[in-house]
Parts: sequence; structure tokens; C-alpha cells
Amino acid sequence: LEAAASQADFGASLLPGALPVPRAPHGSAWDGKAPLVLTGPRAGWAPCEWGWGWFGERHGDEAVLCKQRAPIFDEDRGDSTLIAECSLREYMRYAEEMETAPEELPLLYMNGWDLFESHPCLWDASIDQIPGSITNLSTAAYVAMHKRFRLGGDSLEYATGKVRQLCKVFIGCRGAITRMHTDNHRAHAWLSQLHGHKLYVAAPPGEGRRIHPRRPGGGGRLPRLDPLDASQRAAPQHAGVELWATVLSPGETIVLPEGWWHYAASLSPTVTLMCNFWDQSNVRAVEDIFTEQAARALDEQRCE
Repeated sequence: LEAAASQADFGASLLPGALPVPRAPHGSAWDGKAPLVLTGPRAGWAPCEWGWGWFGERHGDEAVLCKQRAPIFDEDRGDSTLIAECSLREYMRYAEEMETAPEELPLLYMNGWDLFESHPCLWDASIDQIPGSITNLSTAAYVAMHKRFRLGGDSLEYATGKVRQLCKVFIGCRGAITRMHTDNHRAHAWLSQLHGHKLYVAAPPGEGRRIHPRRPGGGGRLPRLDPLDASQRAAPQHAGVELWATVLSPGETIVLPEGWWHYAASLSPTVTLMCNFWDQSNVRAVEDIFTEQAARALDEQRCE
């Protein structure tokens, strides 16, 4: 797997008809228009040392949530989706044992862990940056909005707290998936592989009509596409969808533009660090977030 994953088109070869995601060394400029995989060393970035053993030794006793579906969508409400609480160490043992477990056992995924909220001491200003590749304006945007809305207190401290919430850890067993979705608030995303191998499938924003199509005649939407299901890809409502695919190895990062659909599947036990961010192309979205929150607060005051 390690040797195969190093080939630029390996991910695309797992998904007939998919386009390979371009690759370039960390520090190469990302154009913000299409996915890019960044490879090679990332000097001085602390999470490079945060592997499987590090999490187990440092945070094994912490309580975490594991879900049978991720993300959980509005249409899942009322469904019998399994959600379990356990220690991180218990989940990691489960992920290791699932390598040889019977297929009928439920797959649980520990996604969206707010590591930096629980442990702000692990945070530093370099965590959400990829120098030379992206220009992450998230902190600057939150500082500006804090001052503009006169929220009181220290603007940088406030902004740092908000940006920490944009970075989350995902730990999964082999077979754990993140279903097709787009990220909120017009945010870009990067995902860095800290341990194991993970398949990523992405699609341009305009493919939403094939990925999550509306029911003929109205009445909601049809189920969203599972890109690994060949029968779904061939179905009339999904046929012709443009997909891009790649497999990330430890130390590699995929950067995804705002609005792009994406899906992930763990090919082995994995640890991934994810971060949403804004740059010059979409930073106005942070202002929209504040405006929406202010409007909602005013509406709540009127109701009182």
C-alpha cells in the first residue's frame, strides 16, 4: 500500500473514470481553483510528530464520541444511527481489532474531535498555516470582525479561540468513511494525514445536481452518491458525475477549494488533522457569519 500510494494516479485507479488529483511539494502555491495534494517534508510543524502512538499515550484516557455515520445530515434525524462514547484508547484498540473483525460488525468513526479546544496548550500560530501554499486569513478576519462589532476583550485572543475550533482530528478504522458533503460558510479545507492511508474523492461544485439530485417533480432529494458504489455511479441520476481521487500517505496534505464536494475512506487505521480556512478569495464569508449571528441575536431579543 505504501508503494502504491506514492504513485500520483493510484487513487484514481481505484475509481474507474476518476481524474487524479495533482501533486506538488509542500510550499508550492495552490491556485484555489482545484484540489491539490502537497507532499514531502513539512519542517517545524508540530503535528508531524503526532502519530498513532502519540495520541494513545498522551490522550488515551479522554472520552470521545464515535459515530456510525459521518457527517450526520438532517435526513438522518430519527434514524437509528449508532453513536457510542468511549475512551480514545478503547476506540484505538477497536480500530486495530477491526482489521480482522467479522464484516457484520458496525463501523464506527471518531470524527470531528476538538483537540485544540480541550488542549489549547497544543495550539500555536503555525498549526493552521501551510507557508508558501496557502494564505490563511482566518485569524486576521476574526480580529477585524471582533473590532468592528465591538465585542470587548482582546481581539487576538478571541480570534485564536475561533480559529482553534476550525481544526479537528479524525481517527478511523479501516473502512470508516466520511460521506459526500461540502463544508459550511464557503470555507476552503486542508486535511493532513498523520497516520495511515486514506482515499479522498472530490467533485466540483457544479456536480451537486448529480451527487445529491432533487427528486423528479420536487419533494426533496434523492440519496446522495456513494462514489465507491459502482451501481450508484451508473444510475441515471448520478451518471456522468466528474470525480477526482487520490490516496494520502502519512505526511501528505490535500487542499480543497470552497464548494467542492468531498468523500473519504480509511484504507487502514488513520489519523487526520483537518482545518477549514478562508483566504482572499472567500474571506468575506467571515463577515457574513457575523452578520447572520447579529441578525439572529436581534430576532431573539424581539421575541423576548
